[in-house]
Amino acid sequence: MKTILGALALATLCLAQNSVDGSMTVAGKKAKLAFVYAYATQGFFDKTKDDTVVLLTDREVPPAQIRETYDLGKLAEQGKLCFVRATINAAGQIVNFSLGHASFKFPPGGGSTEHVFEGKLTKTSVSGKVFTKGEQKTFGVAYEYSAAVNASVAQRERR
Repeated sequence: MKTILGALALATLCLAQNSVDGSMTVAGKKAKLAFVYAYATQGFFDKTKDDTVVLLTDREVPPAQIRETYDLGKLAEQGKLCFVRATINAAGQIVNFSLGHASFKFPPGGGSTEHVFEGKLTKTSVSGKVFTKGEQKTFGVAYEYSAAVNASVAQRERR
């Protein structure tokens, strides 16, 4: 019980220090990105270095769901959440992304040089801007996003 309370207190503290100012537009519908979460994960391409996942959402996400990409996708499909999820490697490049919005029949994701991070990334924080280089399209649905972020990075558990 103490561990759970400690984790919730830490999550609350981290959220208080985090900020995001941005939006995403999908099929002409604009959503304000109001919450940012960041956490370290094992490197996507280089397993010896951690990547940082930055999750931007239009509403608060419970701590238990922040890392659950399937759950996030389902919430987006149901119109209960809009999100941008960018995985940034140690060199500061977005190596993977996914978007969630009710307008997507097939949500975009994967790697693309059209998704960019400009800023500073350390083991404990991420600050800067994540954005698309203009409007993108997936299966005929237009989308774009841009957000200034400042967030503490939750460290991953080592096994």
